[in-house]
Amino acid sequence: MTIHFRHWMAALALLLAAGWAHAQATIYSATSTSPYTSKSDFSLCGAGPCQNFTLTMGPSGSFTTSSPLPGGLISANIFPLITAFSLSDGINTYSSADPAVRVVQVLVTTDPSGVVVNTNIFIARWLTGTSPHVVNDRVSRIQIAGGIGSALHNIRCGAVAVAPSGVPDACTASFPDTSASGAGLAAVAWAAAPAPSPASIPTLSEWGLILMAGLLVLASLAALRRLGF
Repeated sequence: MTIHFRHWMAALALLLAAGWAHAQATIYSATSTSPYTSKSDFSLCGAGPCQNFTLTMGPSGSFTTSSPLPGGLISANIFPLITAFSLSDGINTYSSADPAVRVVQVLVTTDPSGVVVNTNIFIARWLTGTSPHVVNDRVSRIQIAGGIGSALHNIRCGAVAVAPSGVPDACTASFPDTSASGAGLAAVAWAAAPAPSPASIPTLSEWGLILMAGLLVLASLAALRRLGF
């Protein structure tokens, strides 16, 4: 059995490709370039955790995708690509790690280079009740659409169903009442950056690991030659 130069080159190429794919996870961050410019306060707290927004608050946070978003998306559903997210409306945190959070929809538009130029992100968080939720349970929601962020807190849910994202047990219709508060018209900008390497491998850079793997391949081939293969 003869192992040719092209064989170990192919193996090394696969290692390089694997390392490059790993580096493609991307974080898309939202920041408020200006805070809420309007708000409505609860007038009588009769249900749920009443709290008012302030005009110093604004939406912020990020979502992480398994690979960079491609260019030319038009109101595309990117929810299947998202591996983690955490957004704040100033009162509530909407995190993928929170079992009370429901993604209603995540639609994104990108320019030809893959830069996010528009979104319609709508995420809710149950404040009262347990799953499966029912009408009249209390819920909060954040929306970032057209570069504008808004939020509603402690509103009454009027319908529970499967969301457009496919997530079940979501509040698909809601109604503010005297216990609810809201805020809106905050300007939001998006920026992208590569996700950091996993913390479980802190001592070697990604390219260092790829180089080490390539050297191991070469060492294995050399050992096989010494054995007459």
